[in-house]
Amino acid sequence: LPQQTYYGIKDEFSGEMIVDFDTAYTKVSADNTSSYFNIYMDSFQPERHYRVLVKTELDGTNTIVDNNISFKVVRNG
Repeated sequence: LPQQTYYGIKDEFSGEMIVDFDTAYTKVSADNTSSYFNIYMDSFQPERHYRVLVKTELDGTNTIVDNNISFKVVRNG
């Protein structure tokens, strides 16, 4: 992925961005093996589905990639 890559999380039901793309807080990291990011689940509601979006900036052009990657937050216990 390009160095200027960010993630966002969208609520599948409402379409609302729960975690919006942010140059300071949602930057995708990389190591020798792959790209990755950490998600803190504090602001997610249990029993809801969320979608991961990726925004890249390459040659001054912004592209948002939606590969239908979704997850469900389940109740603990």
